[in-house]
Amino acid sequence: MNSMGFLVWFLPVIFMMHDFEEIIMAEVWGNRFNQKIQRLFPGRRPFGLGKNHAWYTPVLSIAVGLEFLLFSVICFFSVSYQNYFLWFSAFLGLIIHMAFIHIAVCFPFKGYVPGVVTSIASLPPAIIVFATAINCLKYSAGTILVAGILGIILLAVLLPALHGFMRVTDLWLDRYSKRTD
Repeated sequence: MNSMGFLVWFLPVIFMMHDFEEIIMAEVWGNRFNQKIQRLFPGRRPFGLGKNHAWYTPVLSIAVGLEFLLFSVICFFSVSYQNYFLWFSAFLGLIIHMAFIHIAVCFPFKGYVPGVVTSIASLPPAIIVFATAINCLKYSAGTILVAGILGIILLAVLLPALHGFMRVTDLWLDRYSKRTD
């Protein structure tokens, strides 16, 4: 487990375990708490709970598939080129996302939010992988800080872009479902 060639693959594995909970639960959660979600998130509904509220699972699944592909490509190139900085940033971004988005959103929501169970369950192994990677890579505190900033920037760019894509996908699926040809 002390080989970076092994450790990098925890990124897509932990990501998918976490996102399976979102894929499975987002639609039923959205249906159950629709009014509360609209009140707490008036500007942008989470998890691809789109305009017509009909395509939760397909829209979220497409976005998760794109993220999985991106994380897998990052892992592949990190191992191929033996350069793990981008992987380190993405993995740190995933940890930050699980800790500060899913877990933190539970407090204003005052209840379960899809992804929180796997966020809590995944944090200990993710932190172990992260600590082991630091030990293997011998990154300085400055490098870790820069990687953390890059991870936050990746989150700040990727999540809104995916949410925008999810809105477009939601509308496309709605139009496609109504075609009669």
